[in-house]
Amino acid sequence: MVDVVIIGAGHNGLVASIILARAGLEVLVLDHVTWPGGLAGYHVVGGVEVPIGAYVLGLIPSDLMSELGINVEQYKPEPIAVYVKDGEFVRWWRSLEDRVREFNRWGLGDNLRAMWSKIVNFHKALRKYMFRLNPPSRDELLNDSVLSEFIKLRGWEFLSQYLPREFWDMFIFEPYLDQPAFMVGYYNPDTDWWFPAKDGEVGMQVFARELYNAALRAGAKVVLGLGVRRIIVEGGRVRGVITDDGRSIEARAVLSTASPINTLINLVGEEYFDKSVIDRLRSVPLGGASRLVIVSNEPIKLRGELNNYRNSILQLPFGETVVHGNYLIVTGLPTRDELGEYFDIDWSSIKAFELITPSDYESIFRLAGGNLNHLPMTEDYMFSNRPIPGWGYSTPIRGLYLGGAGTWPGGQVTGVPGYNAARKILSDWSSLR
Repeated sequence: MVDVVIIGAGHNGLVASIILARAGLEVLVLDHVTWPGGLAGYHVVGGVEVPIGAYVLGLIPSDLMSELGINVEQYKPEPIAVYVKDGEFVRWWRSLEDRVREFNRWGLGDNLRAMWSKIVNFHKALRKYMFRLNPPSRDELLNDSVLSEFIKLRGWEFLSQYLPREFWDMFIFEPYLDQPAFMVGYYNPDTDWWFPAKDGEVGMQVFARELYNAALRAGAKVVLGLGVRRIIVEGGRVRGVITDDGRSIEARAVLSTASPINTLINLVGEEYFDKSVIDRLRSVPLGGASRLVIVSNEPIKLRGELNNYRNSILQLPFGETVVHGNYLIVTGLPTRDELGEYFDIDWSSIKAFELITPSDYESIFRLAGGNLNHLPMTEDYMFSNRPIPGWGYSTPIRGLYLGGAGTWPGGQVTGVPGYNAARKILSDWSSLR
């Protein structure tokens, strides 16, 4: 018997394993994929290590990184991002004053400064509610003098106070415009987006390896390439798991960082939960983005002035794009002609091409609907409603916990769900032994 089985060696699973192992618990992490980091990890395409999900960081708190012993540098290109608007470049510089000067080209410098001040204050206020064993409710956040504005206003209402419509896509994806402006704040970290780097190497593989090694140093056992087929429940409490190869592993607690939909319906079974819970999970609107990767035998060439910003995050009409040496990643489905507008690609030199659709993500990660955030980042599935109103990181089954992107505060690479879920287990431990 082990103390805790963690399902998923993604970033939240590895974060949780570090906290639990350091507390002296025997921790076993299982993941059916063969690389550490899950969607914050990497795989090899054409002989090159390429991010499979996230390609930048920005939302993971720096003090959490320090507590975990993750030693990576923040590489921020200059400018950090370039937004292509009607053939013009809007550059997101590292310095706020440089950003103000950039937006002054359209007479919007003061507006940008005022908006960014609001977003910085948003993150300062949100910090008070992040590391909570019981996630905050919408009503609680409405009582916060800073956050209330971001909850009452829709995304488009907030942005329209400062910028014309043609700039909004710089700060939020269109589907979120009619959601609370909370999403605008959430997706624009006050630290800005950055690439993990160490010893001259840049990319998500740096972060994934550091996190994996920190888990091993803490004493957690991590098994890659072996997933969980079933969570064993008897007498209203968890008893362990059955692995893909049929082995039974007893455990006092199980923490799943997989999608709550997959965890509760597929791994546990809907017969263990109220019908309202299953109905809610089955009615979740699902869907996700596609990812295109092109690997060349030579460095990817960008056309014209855009080549000056090859290290920046490129917000192009067909999707956000990152170029790193010999590969490019596009979150979207551009045509060859669309790519040709911005990249000078010698197609005879292409040695690998990969397209991952939402159905592929669903298959690779056993992820319902291929939603990289596990559940929609919308009002019905946020705050204390994520994943089920009132659950937080616990479930009605004693010893079964949830700690992935489908719990508070939500998706992207924050590490907070895994950290909070681990602390919740520790707070309950005396009753689980």
